[in-house]
Amino acid sequence: MRSVWTDHHFLLGLSIMVDSNKFPDRPGVYIMKDKSGRVIYVGKALSLRKRVRSYSTDNTHPKTRALVSHIDSIDYIVTDSEREALLLEANLIKLHLPRYNIRLKDDKKYPYIKVTLKEDFPTVIPTRDLGDQNAVYFGPYTNAKKMRRALKSATKAFPVRICRRMPGKACALYYMGRCPAPCEGKIEKGAYRKLVREMIDFLSGKSDKIEKNLKRELELYKDNMEFEKAIVIRDRLRALDEIKKKQRMVLKTNKNLDVLGLTSRKRTAVVAVLKIREGRMMGIEHYTLNIGWGDSDEEIIDTFLVQYYKDTFYVPDEVILPALGKKKLLENWIRNKAGRKVQIKVPKRGDRLSLVKLATENAVLHIEEETPERISHSLTELQKYLHLKRPPGLIEAFDISNIFGKYAVGSKVAIKDGRRDKSLYRRFRIRRVSGIDDPKMMEEVIERRFKMSNKTPDLVIVDGGIAQIRSAHRAIENILGKQIPVFGLAKRFEEFFTIDGMIISIPKSSSALKLLQRIRDEAHRFAIEYHRKLRDRTGSILDEIEGIGRKRRELLLKHFGSLERLKRAGRDEIESVPGVGKLYSERVYEFLREVGRD
Repeated sequence: MRSVWTDHHFLLGLSIMVDSNKFPDRPGVYIMKDKSGRVIYVGKALSLRKRVRSYSTDNTHPKTRALVSHIDSIDYIVTDSEREALLLEANLIKLHLPRYNIRLKDDKKYPYIKVTLKEDFPTVIPTRDLGDQNAVYFGPYTNAKKMRRALKSATKAFPVRICRRMPGKACALYYMGRCPAPCEGKIEKGAYRKLVREMIDFLSGKSDKIEKNLKRELELYKDNMEFEKAIVIRDRLRALDEIKKKQRMVLKTNKNLDVLGLTSRKRTAVVAVLKIREGRMMGIEHYTLNIGWGDSDEEIIDTFLVQYYKDTFYVPDEVILPALGKKKLLENWIRNKAGRKVQIKVPKRGDRLSLVKLATENAVLHIEEETPERISHSLTELQKYLHLKRPPGLIEAFDISNIFGKYAVGSKVAIKDGRRDKSLYRRFRIRRVSGIDDPKMMEEVIERRFKMSNKTPDLVIVDGGIAQIRSAHRAIENILGKQIPVFGLAKRFEEFFTIDGMIISIPKSSSALKLLQRIRDEAHRFAIEYHRKLRDRTGSILDEIEGIGRKRRELLLKHFGSLERLKRAGRDEIESVPGVGKLYSERVYEFLREVGRD
């Protein structure tokens, strides 16, 4: 990389005093910095010299004038082609988060499904780290819940291991039919890798092809009277069929498409991506971008395409767009990325135009939830219904998660000025309370939170009723010596409680209620996530039941065939399993009922 430093960086706030002849007439990326050395803009060019020169002559655009007025120096990196510059630009934007670039918000945090390839027995795991060159990635997903749902569907139809390190012996997933236990040599390397290839095809949207192959295998095993193998294939076909039933047909085609819709307000844009695989709607994701004043739809879409597809393994047959700028460059780049022909289209009529309109409608609905006006209205409504002195700037919500008092944890999430502030999220492992006592656990969590920080929220929401509210009040009074508004939101009837036991009625259509439900659900999700993480460290959830050791666990799983069937069994059915008995069957039944609620 070569730097060009300038003594006089602007003239009347409009023209950069840069000798553009010092820049090479070659493809590359230029990096603009302000006086503090902070990167404020990254751009690509077929000719670095001509592009830099244009900033001195073409500065009528408000964004360009604002950018030029802050430039102090320009660095550049020469590349072999414009296509290479396109990818380098996207990586540098992700690294520096420049103020004047179009960029995905929080794109470093998007979750992916990772399939490792280097091991003899690859694994499939969730990840946010894309640094492994010996793996393929599927995503990005806009949240972990969607990613885990996709991962669960994939491993149900294609049971491969999901552990990060292969254990020395089979875990409960083997007995549940969710893993072939390569750790104990229960599957050959070739058969296992075939399973992994099928999973990759499935995640790439090739379910029809897989289904045909599995049906062929099923008939072959039947003809050879290999009935145990036939049952395994039959169960996988059923799992595939369940997944397909949930997907709506939207096109009479076997092609795979991504359809984009776009909307923007001021300095924020939302792109909605409809994922269509073999004509079926797989789902929709929404991505929020920071944009500059006056950025065109073409500029936003061009930038989004590179940022979205650069890290993912799979690219569909067609990408359908509402607008496109540099079609030839992007088609060449995406074709090189996919290793095959990929069509990029802006439809004028027909089914594909209808899908673009549908994606755009979803983008509009999503951005309306995020507008400052909508957020301000929600907070004002909240002030009115809860009789607060002012609209709450900082709201904190708390939740407790445990099963019969085991692995008890608490969570705190925060909404600052109507938006989630993950820097204020906290997790707590319950230390002082044993047994089942949610109010006491709530008191411990809130006490520890206020000892940790004296930053006072305007409103506290606890998951639960009067007992939890009083515990929270007591903890806050003990630490702060004063009170702040605390309300309880019970999940069952969506009722709000005060410390006096009064029920506050908020209309179901109210944006204030929706905001409170979102923060309550977010606290619950965050607590459950931590609880499961602790629980999963122990292996099978059956190990958590007193008196259920390895032998009884194996007897139960062998008898019912899977944990799901065991969960659906009644007391008498569980008691009938030889070697379990009435006492332990009762414990298993009650425990699994509680897990089901979780």
